[in-house]
Amino acid sequence: MSIGLYFGSFNPIHNGHIKISEEILKKTEIDNIWMILSPQSPEKSSMLDKNIRLRLMEIALRSLKNITISKIEFDMPQPNYTHKTLKKILKEFPKEKFKIIMGQDNYENLSSWKEHEFIQDNFEIIVYPREKENNKYEFSEIFNVSSSEIRNKIQNNLSISGLVPENVESDILLNKYYTK
Repeated sequence: MSIGLYFGSFNPIHNGHIKISEEILKKTEIDNIWMILSPQSPEKSSMLDKNIRLRLMEIALRSLKNITISKIEFDMPQPNYTHKTLKKILKEFPKEKFKIIMGQDNYENLSSWKEHEFIQDNFEIIVYPREKENNKYEFSEIFNVSSSEIRNKIQNNLSISGLVPENVESDILLNKYYTK
C-alpha cells in the first residue's frame, strides 16, 4: 500500500487541503493519505489548540474515504521537526511505502529544513503546485487558499464561505475561533 503523508498545522483545515488530497488520491498511485496534524510547528508561534484543530479536521473529513488524521506528533517533544516524525513512522510501519505531499512553497524551502537530506534521500515528494507550470500530475485546478488568509478574514470580520467546509465554518464562527 502506498501512503501519502500530508503534514500541516491545519490552522484551520480548509477546502484547499481537502481538494489537494482528493486530487492526489485520483491522479497518483497513493492509496491513502495520512494528514499529520502538527501540534506546534517550529516556524509558527500562536496556533489554535491542537485538540480544537483536530476536532475541526474530524468535522471536515468525516465523510471522506482514504483520508485519515494522524496524531503521531501529539506525544513527541515540541516543537517537532518533520525528519523526527518520518523516522518514527518508518520504525512503526516498516512494511508500508510512504510518499510526502507538500506544497510548492514548502518544497522550495526544503533545503533549510533540519535533516532535509534524510527527507530527500528516503522519500518521494509529491509537490502540489501553486502555478500551472509546475503541474507534474496535471491537477484539474490550483487551490490558492491559505490558513493564514482564512484567519485574517475572520479577524477582519470577512466571510470565509467557500474557503472551508460549511460545517467547519459554522463551528469556527459559533465558537469565535481566530477572532483575537
